[in-house]
Amino acid sequence: MKPVFLWIAAGALAVAQTGNFAGHYYLQNLREVGSELLLKPDGTFQFALAYGAADYSANGTWKAQGGAVILNSAAVKDAAPFKLVRSEANREPAIVVHLQAPNGRGVPNIDVILGTANGPSKASTDSSGDAEFPKDSPAKSVTFSIRVYELETEPINVNSTHNDFVFQINGEAITRVDFKDERLSVNGKALIMRHWPDREMRYEKGQ
Repeated sequence: MKPVFLWIAAGALAVAQTGNFAGHYYLQNLREVGSELLLKPDGTFQFALAYGAADYSANGTWKAQGGAVILNSAAVKDAAPFKLVRSEANREPAIVVHLQAPNGRGVPNIDVILGTANGPSKASTDSSGDAEFPKDSPAKSVTFSIRVYELETEPINVNSTHNDFVFQINGEAITRVDFKDERLSVNGKALIMRHWPDREMRYEKGQ
């Protein structure tokens, strides 16, 4: 068993290392990209990135280890960006896909691809969050695409005897950055992130 003073010393060292890196960091080296990283003294972090019309974020825990900063995003219960809430068969002359936010409001301007026996059919949700398709072939699957986030889901199978489908969007799953043991190397007073392989992101602490 280690002496008490060794445990105290190890704890003090960890706090000192955390204190050295804690602070508000700002991205410096990329044009048309805005990003901030907040490392809190309590070992939690907040991350935000804006690129064009797309906004991303993350939060979780961080630690100083081996001369680097390690990020781990907080776990989420439901990581699916879209989920089928309910469906039914009715006498309407169209197949309708309704897309809603968690508060029940319709979500516009999302591309929807309906898989049918006759092949795929594409439409976009209107101001009410509805995308309509001809009822000439039963629906087999629904795929969602958000161009600004370069996201296209896997096909979601649906009941082919139904023609009215209600889906819910999970915005956090779309905009969330999932850091798993993400290592930020230290370069002088800056932190270097390489989460995206095609770019090196340099964060410098604000004064």
